[in-house]
Amino acid sequence: MVNNLEIVFDSNEWEDSYNEPLDGVSKEYKFDLIIHSRKTNERIPVVLLKGSNENKMKKVKEFIDMVPKNKFKRKIAIYSGVVGPEIKETVLKYGMKLYKKIIMNEGNMAKIIKIPGAQFFDGYDKEIEKGYEKIERREKIFIVREILQLLKNNDDVNITRIIYKCNLNYRYAMKLLETLIEKGIVDYIEY
Repeated sequence: MVNNLEIVFDSNEWEDSYNEPLDGVSKEYKFDLIIHSRKTNERIPVVLLKGSNENKMKKVKEFIDMVPKNKFKRKIAIYSGVVGPEIKETVLKYGMKLYKKIIMNEGNMAKIIKIPGAQFFDGYDKEIEKGYEKIERREKIFIVREILQLLKNNDDVNITRIIYKCNLNYRYAMKLLETLIEKGIVDYIEY
């Protein structure tokens, strides 16, 4: 799932690792983050761009110098603040995608990977966040998928079981189910 600000990976299919060297890339260069496919050999290197546009551009050029252009199908840069047109042009030319954050869906939790924010205090930057955080929020699409998998694996399921198995509250579960029923994805049978 993708939009221009975030990209979402399901932890059943993907995992993340930090400061890891890869074959075919200089041993001295360690990626800030790599997203690994659990099902294939695909690796997605992630570059963290923070600071001034000059620092961001330096990081992009370092990545381009160290990583062969066709080594990876996908390459991601996550950034904080604003990126200038030169950075956008260079990143697109090299086949990278720019995002504000990466979301790793992990069942009832979602790991948010983003650049640490900055707080200005007497003219100096002070980091106030870590590189990632866990929040107790799931993307709607993953909740709907859980509901559909539960319904697929069981002939008849009542609302109580859906709420329990999918870890939802009654109102939200009813709202999702009403939408699925309206769209004809789920049939409602009253006993």
